[in-house]
Amino acid sequence: MRARALAVTLVTAAVAAAATQATAQPSEPRPKTPAAWCKAQGGDPAAYRPFYDSGSKLTPLGGQRELCEFTATDHSRITVATDTLAADLPTLAALAYVRKPALPEHPQGNPSAAYCAAIGGTTQFGNHKNDVGGWIKTSDPTDRDHLRSMCLFADGSTIDAWGLTYHTNGVIRGADLTTKFRAAIPTDR
Repeated sequence: MRARALAVTLVTAAVAAAATQATAQPSEPRPKTPAAWCKAQGGDPAAYRPFYDSGSKLTPLGGQRELCEFTATDHSRITVATDTLAADLPTLAALAYVRKPALPEHPQGNPSAAYCAAIGGTTQFGNHKNDVGGWIKTSDPTDRDHLRSMCLFADGSTIDAWGLTYHTNGVIRGADLTTKFRAAIPTDR
């Protein structure tokens, strides 16, 4: 008798939870593509190509990736991969942005690259310590002024290395992404 009452209670609780979830869904359908999610959050999605920077020239690499750029009225910006922004589950880039891990005390070289490496990502292209690269919007000129340094994590998620570094110090560049990620990002460590 007790087992049956417990089963009825569990089924009732599950039905109530499902009903609550159904009514908690937004009345408008969620954007179906990462680019549409980017636009719905106020960003500008575009195709970007990776480039290797040998110091003397930029060499285009194969492939491209869709990134979402947010630009503020002060012209600061932050760029994040559209699939990172629109992921249904937390990504390492989103966790790094929301949780703001501490900066290294005495970073060597580029502070954003050092920070990215310290939290498990990379901004490096190639096999050598000084090999660097970045991403350029396909519609922009191919020059260093348009090169975006992105912090890439093991799960494939990526976010603007400088935007991430500034955010950790409490500076918002472009837009505050904290509430723009589709996934619910846990804030507890």
